[in-house]
Amino acid sequence: MMDKAKAYAPKRGGVVVEDIAYGFNIVVHHPANTAELERRVAQAHADAIIAKVKKLDCSAQQKKKLIDAINA
Repeated sequence: MMDKAKAYAPKRGGVVVEDIAYGFNIVVHHPANTAELERRVAQAHADAIIAKVKKLDCSAQQKKKLIDAINA
């Protein structure tokens, strides 16, 4: 991958990362501060956990117990 620093909307903090092998670009936006980065990472982790739990082959009650255990 080639990093084109500040190539996309530098006023909004965007950076384009070009993937030569697969032929697409990814826009990466840098958060304004570390608190925002921490919030976004936590949200991404929560979304991933919820998606995995939804795919489990068990009852809704068991899924709720699992989420409650994670939150404890």
